[in-house]
Amino acid sequence: MVYQLLLSATQVLLPLVTYPYITRILGPDNLGKVNYVDFVSQVFMILAAFGIPFYAVREIATTRDNAFKRAALIKELVLLQAIFAVLSTGVFLLFTFRNWPSNPALYATGMANILISAFSFDWYIQGMEQFRFAAVRTILVRVTMLVSFFILVKNEQDYSIYFAIFSVGMLVIALFNSIKMLQETHFSKEPVNLRKHLVPLWHFFLTSSAISIYVYFDTIILKHITQNDQVVGYYTTVLKMVKIFIVIIIAMGTVLMPRMSYLAGAGKTAEIKMHANKLLQFILVAGLPLCCGLFMLAPEIIQTIAGDKFMPAVPLMRILAFLPLIIGLSNLFCFQTLVPFKQERKFLLAVIVGCITSVSLNFLLIPSLSAQGAAYATTITELIITIITGILAYRFIQFEIKTSSILQTFFTSLLFIPLILLCRNVFASPLMVLSIAIPSCCTLYFFIQYFIFNNIVVKEIKQYVQNLLKF
Repeated sequence: MVYQLLLSATQVLLPLVTYPYITRILGPDNLGKVNYVDFVSQVFMILAAFGIPFYAVREIATTRDNAFKRAALIKELVLLQAIFAVLSTGVFLLFTFRNWPSNPALYATGMANILISAFSFDWYIQGMEQFRFAAVRTILVRVTMLVSFFILVKNEQDYSIYFAIFSVGMLVIALFNSIKMLQETHFSKEPVNLRKHLVPLWHFFLTSSAISIYVYFDTIILKHITQNDQVVGYYTTVLKMVKIFIVIIIAMGTVLMPRMSYLAGAGKTAEIKMHANKLLQFILVAGLPLCCGLFMLAPEIIQTIAGDKFMPAVPLMRILAFLPLIIGLSNLFCFQTLVPFKQERKFLLAVIVGCITSVSLNFLLIPSLSAQGAAYATTITELIITIITGILAYRFIQFEIKTSSILQTFFTSLLFIPLILLCRNVFASPLMVLSIAIPSCCTLYFFIQYFIFNNIVVKEIKQYVQNLLKF
């Protein structure tokens, strides 16, 4: 958990440090171009993956104590991955070939990203619960990327270089993972059996494909309807900024997924329920105040991180502000409950409903509301998926949460409003407002939850931090 939080912290800090520079250098137009190609290539990354990352984490976790079975599984999955990666890259070329003359470097980089992501082997590292290796490896790469942004991106024409730096970072991580996997795996000449993986992979593939539609197609639809790179730049930049904070909420879930799969395979339902309930409480206690802070401080966050050019994006951030809590809950219900219990079909049902909802709302709302329509569609879609998966997950784990705890958390978060308004009246600089308001809100929240409401989750977090400091 410590290594995953450290990894998540760098994932948060890298954009926070680079965005104030990158957004001002490239501007919304060029960022819109980069983000559009990035989102399109991410769709084809999901197609190339064919559900293997989700499936592989679970299967690696259940076979990790048997070196022979694990090696056979890895060999079969790598072969399948190669087939799907080649097919997906070919489809990407057919889908984008008309756009290549306008930005050949961007689309070539996007194609490279598809191949690199297909052979990143993060599923092996996560399934083996090697979080220390993942943290050290990724932090080194991200620091190097951080330096590269400031050295290589000098003017608005360097948007291709900006995109390429991410690709090189992905490539280095993939090389580290490959070396680690090969060192720990001894392959035999036994014949492979690819067919046995196709049925479960098919369910994961349908699920991940449907996810890609409601996660990435909003941007594609927005670009198609508005034909405006600036609007796309506003929307995608804010969406990425909000998703930075989602990483914090789902960090614990990332650690627990292979553990939950291992426990489900061993039939230890009671232990699974204990972990799931703790994660639920953590998501609510950490997610609600975070979302309230994002909503209230949206103008200061946008102006400080992205600059004055992105101020029209403030309403977008407020619409999307509660995504960290919503997605944190759906992540618990899907990846820490339904997937470990091998309920891919139920997960798929929820995602298909979300996919239909997202596409329908985007086509309905974007023509009249532009980027705000896409933001409303995203929020409503994620909320519907969370409700459906929560109902389905409850059949396997009877989650327990006290209503009083939710009310206490909500009440304490509301106290942020007068505190932030006071900071705005006292300080003129957005950076000063953030610098004073964020630690003040955190201190107020901790004090009330710990000393007045005796919140058990806050007390456990405090004890956990104290134990780490002693260690």
